[in-house]
Amino acid sequence: MSSVVAGMSPSAWERVKVGSVPGVFLLLAAWICFEALQVPLGSFRMPGAGFFPLALGLALGMFAVMLLGMSLLSPASGSTDAWPERRDGFYLVASVVAAVWLFERVGFLLTMAMFLALTTRVLGRISWLTAVVLALVGSVTAYVVFSRVLLIALPSGILPF
Repeated sequence: MSSVVAGMSPSAWERVKVGSVPGVFLLLAAWICFEALQVPLGSFRMPGAGFFPLALGLALGMFAVMLLGMSLLSPASGSTDAWPERRDGFYLVASVVAAVWLFERVGFLLTMAMFLALTTRVLGRISWLTAVVLALVGSVTAYVVFSRVLLIALPSGILPF
């Protein structure tokens, strides 16, 4: 790469490239918060439609600022290549499409368990046993939180509950 890009040295250009990812996340967080404020927030005891999107937007913004600070304060040495392999990207997109298609047909629990197992196995490069255990714990925890605590109806699919 030439150092002619706006008169920047290669290390400065690498910092700009690395800092652009948290910058995009920060813009996304601002948009999410703006949109969440357009609907009723409710209260902590009785949250409205904008409460959780606002909380998630604020959390995303906080993490984006932390990531931006880490990327700007860290030394410019080392590899900044964070792109997944083409095969991993394909698996991720295919698993998201499959999860959307299976969600109503198979149900929340099985769909999320399969989605989490596949993505943690392929993208996390962990053993199948660890991926299945994490997937089961994660999907059952999410099911309990959404269906029992928040009282949100989730599709049961082929399971009786």
